[in-house]
Amino acid sequence: MSHLIQIHCAPEVRLALQPYFFSQDGAHVFRVFGVAIAEAAFTETGLDITFPLESPLEELEALHTLLVRIDTHHDVTIDDTQAVIGYLGDGTTVTVYRHFKRWLDFLSAARVRSMEGVVVEVRANGIKLAEGVLRSYELMEDGEFYVSACTIEADGLEHFEGELSLAAVM
Repeated sequence: MSHLIQIHCAPEVRLALQPYFFSQDGAHVFRVFGVAIAEAAFTETGLDITFPLESPLEELEALHTLLVRIDTHHDVTIDDTQAVIGYLGDGTTVTVYRHFKRWLDFLSAARVRSMEGVVVEVRANGIKLAEGVLRSYELMEDGEFYVSACTIEADGLEHFEGELSLAAVM
C-alpha cells in the first residue's frame, strides 16, 4: 500500500514536469540525497505520484516542497485526497500538500507540551543559553513556529525571550 497524489495537467505541462523526476530501473522517481522517496507515473491526464505509507518526516517535507514548487510554477490541479498523513487538533485532514505547515506546527506544539516538567536545553541561534526543568513557555506563530519565551528552573527560575528552541536533555 502507498499514498497517491494525482496531478492533472495539459500534455505540454506534463512534459515540463519530467525534469523533476529521475529515471531509475525503468521508473520515474523523486530522489532526495540520492534516495528514491516517491515514484511517478506519467498518465494521459498528468502524473500519479506514490510514496510509502510510513514515510519519515524529512521525506514528507521534501515531497511537500516539490508539490508547492510544481503548483507554483505550472498550471496543474493537485488531487491529494488519497495521501492523508494525519489530522490537526480540530479534526482537519492533513495531506502531504494541504494543511501540511499547520500540521508541522501542531506537532511542534505537542512536542514542546510534552517537555513541560522535563530537563531541557534552551537555545537561541544555535547557542546554548541554559539548562533546567521547563516550567512554562509561550509559542509564537509568525509565518514560522517557534518558542517565543520560556521559564526554566535550575538554580532558581530563569526566564528567556526571543526565537528559542528547546531540546530534552537525556
